[in-house]
Amino acid sequence: MHLLRMELENFKSFGGDVIIPLDEGFTAITGPNGSGKSNTLDALEFVLGPKSTKSLRAANVTQLIFNGGKRGRPAKHMSASLVFSNTPELGGRRRLRIDTDEVRFTRTVRLGRKGDPISSYRINDEPSTATEMRRVMAEAGLRAGGYNIVKQGDVTTLATMTPHKRRGVLEEVAGVTAYDDEIRRAGTQRKHVETNIETIDLFEDEQKKRLKDLGKEREQALKFKSLKEELDTARISLHQSRHRNRLDDVQLLGTERSGYHEEIETIGGTITEGNKELLALDEEMVKVDSDINEIVSGEARDLFEQIRQYQIDIETGGDRIGDQRSIIESAEEDAEEFRAELKGAQSAHEQAETALESASEALQEAKESLKRASEDERDARNAIESGDKAGRGLKRILGHATEAVDEAHTTHAEARLNSDLAEQTSQIASSKLADLEEEFEEATMVRDDLELVGEDLQGDQPPTDRSSLAEELRRLQKQEGELVEDRNRSEIRVRDAERGLNKARARQEGRASTPGSAVTLAALTKLRQSGDVKGILGSLGELTAPKDPSHEEALANALGAGLRSIVVTDDDVAAKCISWLRQNGGGRATFLPLSKLSISRPGGRSLIVANNPGVVGFAHDLLDYDTEIDTAVRYAGRNTLVVDTMEVARRNMGGVRLVTLDGSVIESSGAMTGGSATKSARNAFGGGSVSSSLDRLEAAVEEANLIYSTVEAALRELRTNQQNLRDRIHGLDDADHSVQLRNWKADIDRAQRNVDETRKKVVAATGEFERCESAQAIARAAADEARATYESAVAERAAAAQALQDHAPDHLSQKLREAERTMTEAERTRLASESAISNGNERLTILSGRVGGIQKQIGKKLEMITEAEARISELEKAITEANDNLEDLKEQVSQFDEEQQALKDRRDEIVDERASLRASVDTLSQKRETIAARIEELNVQIQQKREAVDEIVAELEDAGIAIPSPETQLPTVGEAEKSVQGLERRLGHLGNVNMLAIEQYDSTAERIAGLVEDGKLLRSRREQLVSIVVQLEDERKTRLMAVFEHVNNNFSRVYEILQPAGSGKLRMENPKNPFEGGLEMDCVPPGKSKKTRLDNLSGGEKSMAALALILAIQDYEPSPFYYLDEVDQNLDPFNAERIATLCRLRSQRAQFLMVTLRKVSLTLADHHVGVTHAGDGRSRLITDFDRAAAIEMGEEFEANRKAQMQTNSELEAMPELPNPEDMPRAPEPLGTPKSLGGVAERAGVNLEATEEEEEVEAEANTIESLRDRTEDWTEDIEEREEIEQILAESENEDEADSEAEQKEAE
Repeated sequence: MHLLRMELENFKSFGGDVIIPLDEGFTAITGPNGSGKSNTLDALEFVLGPKSTKSLRAANVTQLIFNGGKRGRPAKHMSASLVFSNTPELGGRRRLRIDTDEVRFTRTVRLGRKGDPISSYRINDEPSTATEMRRVMAEAGLRAGGYNIVKQGDVTTLATMTPHKRRGVLEEVAGVTAYDDEIRRAGTQRKHVETNIETIDLFEDEQKKRLKDLGKEREQALKFKSLKEELDTARISLHQSRHRNRLDDVQLLGTERSGYHEEIETIGGTITEGNKELLALDEEMVKVDSDINEIVSGEARDLFEQIRQYQIDIETGGDRIGDQRSIIESAEEDAEEFRAELKGAQSAHEQAETALESASEALQEAKESLKRASEDERDARNAIESGDKAGRGLKRILGHATEAVDEAHTTHAEARLNSDLAEQTSQIASSKLADLEEEFEEATMVRDDLELVGEDLQGDQPPTDRSSLAEELRRLQKQEGELVEDRNRSEIRVRDAERGLNKARARQEGRASTPGSAVTLAALTKLRQSGDVKGILGSLGELTAPKDPSHEEALANALGAGLRSIVVTDDDVAAKCISWLRQNGGGRATFLPLSKLSISRPGGRSLIVANNPGVVGFAHDLLDYDTEIDTAVRYAGRNTLVVDTMEVARRNMGGVRLVTLDGSVIESSGAMTGGSATKSARNAFGGGSVSSSLDRLEAAVEEANLIYSTVEAALRELRTNQQNLRDRIHGLDDADHSVQLRNWKADIDRAQRNVDETRKKVVAATGEFERCESAQAIARAAADEARATYESAVAERAAAAQALQDHAPDHLSQKLREAERTMTEAERTRLASESAISNGNERLTILSGRVGGIQKQIGKKLEMITEAEARISELEKAITEANDNLEDLKEQVSQFDEEQQALKDRRDEIVDERASLRASVDTLSQKRETIAARIEELNVQIQQKREAVDEIVAELEDAGIAIPSPETQLPTVGEAEKSVQGLERRLGHLGNVNMLAIEQYDSTAERIAGLVEDGKLLRSRREQLVSIVVQLEDERKTRLMAVFEHVNNNFSRVYEILQPAGSGKLRMENPKNPFEGGLEMDCVPPGKSKKTRLDNLSGGEKSMAALALILAIQDYEPSPFYYLDEVDQNLDPFNAERIATLCRLRSQRAQFLMVTLRKVSLTLADHHVGVTHAGDGRSRLITDFDRAAAIEMGEEFEANRKAQMQTNSELEAMPELPNPEDMPRAPEPLGTPKSLGGVAERAGVNLEATEEEEEVEAEANTIESLRDRTEDWTEDIEEREEIEQILAESENEDEADSEAEQKEAE
C-alpha cells in the first residue's frame, strides 16, 4: 500500500486542477522558496484531518481556498484528494477495508451564499462523513498526528525539549495515556469518597447529640398532642351545636314569614277594591274632560269662529267704506284740477284758431302783391329784353339768380318748418315730463304719509288684539296638554318614591335588631353631632376608603360587618354609647375602642403567601385612612390577603384568610363564601349603610310631592287664564287694531306700487325729452344753414338785378326796382304767413289732443266716484246684516258657557273624591309594601341563615365531622365554647411546644442509621479504588518500559547508521519510577568524549540525534508512507547525505516523501516532483523533472538491512504488552450518600463541585502531545443526505468556476 497521487483543485497556491504523481520508493519534492512545495504537506494533512487549521498555516478553512494570485479571480471552492494503492497483500487482505485496488479520499470546501464554508467528504466519489473517513484511514495507520509526518521545526523541537516532555512523547507512543486518565479518575473518586467519609463522621456525631436534646421536647409534644385531640373533639361538638342553632333560627324566621303572607293577602283584596273605585272615578273624569273638550272644540268652536269672522267682516267693511270715501274725495279734487286745465287748453285753442285765420289772410294778400309785382317785373324785363344784347345777358343772369333764390327759399322754408316742429315736440315732451314729475312727487308724498300713519299704528299698538289673543289661546291649550302629561308623570313618581321609602323603612325595621343597623348608625351619628358623648370617631365604613376603586368589592367583603363597627377612642366612650342605645332604643352596635384593641401582625404563612404571584396585598394596606385608626382597621381586616382570582386563592388557601377581587372569601380554615349578594345586604364604604339612604328616599318623596303640587297648581292657573282669554276675545269691539293695521298694510302696498309705476314713467319721459331736445338742435342748425344759403342767393339776385338796372333805362330800371321790392316784401310776408299757418295747425292739433285727454281724465274720475258710492252702499248693507247675525250668535254662546262651568264643577268634585280614595289606597299599598319588604328581608335573612348552615355543613364535611341527627344530645353553644376555651387555656399553659420534635426525633434516629450504613459502603469503595490504582500503575509501568527497551534498541542502531563510529542510547532518569523522571538521549558523535552531554552538542549533532529518535519511533510504529519536510536544512552536506541515504534504504519497504533543497538528497531520490511559480502567486508543477544521477548503495544498504532484520526480530521477541482496553476501570462514582442529603448543603459542603474541580485540575496537568500545537477544533459532522444535497446544488456552479479558473491559469 502506498500513496499513488495527490489531486488538488484550488488548494492554497495551487490554482485550478493539479495532479501530483507519487511512486513507490524515495520521492524528493523541491522548488524555490515560496513556490508552494510545503503546501503539498498541508494538502496531505488536510485530507487526513488535522486537529486545527492553524497547523495548516491558515486561520480558518476559507484561507485554504485559492485567492486568485495577483491577476486571477478568487475561487469559491477547493478540494484535495489522496489516492492510495490498495492491492491485496500477503494472505489476500487489503490494508484498507475498501474492496478496490485504488482508494480515493477527497475533502471539499465550498463557500455558501453568505460566504460560510461548507465541507464535504467522499470515499471513491461516494459521500461520506469526516468521522467515517478518518476511521477508515486510521485502521490502515493513516493519521494526521502520527510520527510518519515530520514538519519543519519538529526535529529542532524534539532535540531541545526537556526530558520530561520527551518522556511524554514516549508515553504517547507506548499508549499509556489511557492509563493516566483512568488513574486520575480513580484518584479523584478516592478523594471524593474520603471527603464523604469525613463528612459522615462529623454528621454522625452531630446527629447523636441532637437525638439526645430532642428526647425532652418529644415528651412535651406528645402531651400537647393529647390535649389537642381533646380540643378537636370539643370543637366538633361546638360546630355541631352551631349548626343546630342556625337551623332553629331558620325555622323561627319561616314562621314569621308565613304570618306576614296571610296579612298581605288581606290587604291586597282591599287595595283591589279601592283600585276599582279609582278606575271608575278616572273613567268619569275622562268623560267629563271629554265633554268639556267637546264643548270647547265642537259646535261652540264653530260659533266662536263665526262670531270672529263676522267681527272681522264688520271691521273690514268699515275700513273699506273709508277707503271708498277717500277715493271719492281724491277723484273730485283731480276732476276739479282737470277742469281748470281744460279751460286753459280751450282758450289757447281759440287763440290759435284766430292767429291761423290772420296768417291765412296775410298769406292771401302777399300772394296777390307778389302776383302784381311779378307782372310789373315781367313787363319791365320784357322791355329791357327788347333792348341790346348785353341787357339780355344780364337778364339771363338775373333769371338764374332768381331760380337760385327760389330753390334756397324752398329749402329754407322746409328747414324752418322742421325746426318749429322739433321745438313744439320738445315743448310737449317737457310739459309731459313736468306733469309726471309732479305726479311722482305726489305719489311719494302719499306713500310717506302712509308710512307715518303706520309708525303711529305700530307705536300705539294696544297690549292685545284679536289675532294675538287667539294665538295666545292656542299656546295655552298646548301648554295645558304638556302640563297634564307632567302631572301624570309626577303622580307616578310620587307613588314610586313612596313605595321605595316604605320598602326602606321595612328593611330598617327588620335590621333594627342587627348590630350596626341603619337605625343604630343614624342614632349614633345624631349622638355624635349633639356632642353629648365625646370620642365617637364614626363607623369604619365612613373613616376608610379604597385606594383603588377596583378593590372596593374585595375590601368590603374582607371587612364584612366590620364596616358598620363604630370606632371610639377608648372603652369608656364605648360603654357610654351602649348605655345610651339601651335607654333610647337605638338598637345594637359593635364598638372598636382604640385603647383596648389587640391585634396580631402578619407572620408565618401570611408573609410567604403575600409574595406569591397573583396576590395584590393585605387588605389594610389597600385602604386609605388616618393612621390614628390603624389598630381598628387591622383588627377588622384580620390580616386578610386580597388576590386576583379564585384560582389564585385555591393555590394559596389554608392557614391564611383570602378574598378575591369579585368578593369571594376563603377563610383560613378552608371555608369558602361567595356568589351574588343583594344590595340590601351589601356593606359599603363612606357610610353607605347608615340612615343617609333613608334620608335620601324621604327627600325624594318630598321632592316628588312638591313637583306634583306645583304642576297641579300650574295646570289650574293655566285653565283659569284660558277662560279669561276667551272672555277678552268675546269682549273686543269693532275698532280692532289688527284690522286697522291690516288695512294700512294694503294701502301702503298700493302706494308703493303707484310710486314704482310713476317712477318708471318719469324715466321714460325723461328719455323722450332728451331725444326731442337733440332733434330740435339738429333742426335748428339745418334751418340756420338754409337761411344763410337763402340770404346769399337773394344777395346774388339783387346784384344781378342791380346790374340789369344799371344797364336799363332809368324809367324801366325804376319800375323794375319797385317790382322787385314789392316781390321781396310779398315773398317775405308769404313765408312768414306760411310758417305761422304751419305752426298754428300743429299747435291746434296738439291743443285739440290735450283737450280731449283732459276730458277723458275727467270722465274717468267721475266714473270712479260713481263706483265708490255704489260700493259704499253695498258695504253698509253687509255690515248691517253682520251685526244682526252677530247678536244671534252671542246669545247661543252664552248657553255653552253655562254647560262648561257645570262640567268643571263636577270635575273638581271627582278630583277631591279621587284624592281621598287614592290616599286610602296608598296607605294600604304602603303597608303592603312594608310587609312585602319585611318578607323580602326575611327571605334574605332566611337565605343567609341557610347559606350559613350550608357553610357550616361544608366545614363539617371538609373536617370529616358528621352532621348531627335531631335525636343527638348536644351541649349548648355556650357550654361548647366554654369547654373549648378551657382546653385552649390548658394548651396555652404548655407554652411554645415543638410539635416537630416527634418527627424530628424519629428522622434523626433514622438519619444516624443511614450515616452508619453509608460509612461502611464508602470505606469499602475506598479500598477498591486503592487496589485498582495499584494495578493500573503496574500495567502502565510495564507497558512503558517494554516500549522504552524496544525504542532504545532501535535508537542505538539508527544512530550508529547515521553517525558511524558514534554511539547513542536512551536513558530513564528514574528507572524505578519512570513517571517521576525524564527521558535523556545519551549521544556520542564520532570523535567526542563519552561524557559529552546532549546540551554540549552542536545544532547539527542534536538534529541527528532527534532524527534518530524519530526513525526509532517509526520503526516501532511502521506506516505505509513517510513525509519529511526539509528535515535536512540545518545539516551539513555529510549528515544530509546520511539522512537521504537512510531514506533511500528505508524506501524499499515504505514510501518516503521528502521536501528538500539539498542537492545530495535530490541526487539520492528515486523520483522527483518540482514545484515553482512565475511570480503571479500560483504554484505550478514541473512534470518532466528527473534525478540527474544515481549512486551505488552497497555497504549502507546491507547495514540497514541487517538493522531492520534485527528490529523485526526484537519486535517478534517482545513479550505481549498489557492491552489498555483490558485494563481495570474505576467504578462509577457513588454520588452523594443518601444519609447526607441536605445536611451537607446546610454545612456548606459542595461535594459535586469538589469532584469537578479535582477533575479539571487533573486534566490541566496532563502532558500534551508533541503534535498538539494548538487547541482542539472539531469540525461539524454532517449527515450523508445533507452532503449529497449540497453537492448536487453546487455541481453546476463548481464546474463553471473550475473551467473559468483553468482558463485563467493557462
